[in-house]
Amino acid sequence: MSVTINYQPQILDTEETRQLVSDETSQQISKTVLYGLTPLIGIIGITGNTLSIIVLRKHGLHKCSNILLVSLAFMDTVYLTCYNNIPYLFYFLQGGGKFLYSKTVSEMMFMLYFLFLVADYTCCLSALCIPMLITIERLVAVFIPLKFGQIITPFRTWAAVIIILVFWLSCMIYTCFWYKFEYVFDHSLNRSVGLVSKSQLFYHDLPGIPIFEELLFSMKIPPLVTVVGCLAIIVKVKMASRERSKLTSSSKQASTSRTTKMLLAVSFAYLFTCAVAAIPGYLPGELSSYNLTTDNPSNVGIIIYQFMNILIMMNSSWNFLVYVVMNKNFRDTFKEIMTKQLCKRI
Repeated sequence: MSVTINYQPQILDTEETRQLVSDETSQQISKTVLYGLTPLIGIIGITGNTLSIIVLRKHGLHKCSNILLVSLAFMDTVYLTCYNNIPYLFYFLQGGGKFLYSKTVSEMMFMLYFLFLVADYTCCLSALCIPMLITIERLVAVFIPLKFGQIITPFRTWAAVIIILVFWLSCMIYTCFWYKFEYVFDHSLNRSVGLVSKSQLFYHDLPGIPIFEELLFSMKIPPLVTVVGCLAIIVKVKMASRERSKLTSSSKQASTSRTTKMLLAVSFAYLFTCAVAAIPGYLPGELSSYNLTTDNPSNVGIIIYQFMNILIMMNSSWNFLVYVVMNKNFRDTFKEIMTKQLCKRI
């Protein structure tokens, strides 16, 4: 999840932290992550999510669980694609916080930078909310199976996904207006360069920005709902395994159980990511200095931020593996598709 920070990596003011991480180390780690690890994870994740969409679409989108999984795979794919924000690399790592091009090209890079940024954040934050919807869908399926079809419908499922997507898209588009493009003369380079600067709207909204950032980076409600829901589902499934309901057939119960286990696995992988990603929030400010508006984040904060993003990218990449391992129907359909493709080539 690339961040809109107008900065050059800075060291902390304390002598102790200067000795801990240097500018060169921070720059090198950032380049290694952004030029090597994140593109590699992105390629693997985009491939896996694309295959997931193909298999799930073949199973049909009449099932609400498939709608949620396809939505999750699509959002993860867009996030993994847009995280590798080429204008971001040109601006921060190549240009040292400047667009080193003509005014027209720099302005175009500025617009592309924020286009990728909005898509990146919108889909990442939306994807982090989908497990909450998955949990709610499973709660109804497990606790109120006879009314499941009346409560959880494909229309309502699509509507919930779209509402989440529109909410985060609106938030991220608004934050773009905190910034403006400037083309100024840089005396140190003896040439004009493009800059991402704070706008008047940013200073007008400054008192409320910490509240927005708390909403953006904490994301406390979806993980909380998912934790409570998963625990309730596990207890209910354990109880149901001892005393089978007489109102449903054993084959339908087995199918529901397989689906529940797979969706629980997706949710637990998500909860692990949220738990680790939340750790920097409990560290001292100089160690967790990453947010939308920081001008001088610490080098330690930059490094923590990069590795947190690696974890989030991995969370957006490993669901395909979960489906293959946990769901026989998914596995069989995937084998069938791959076999047909191989036969066509032969």
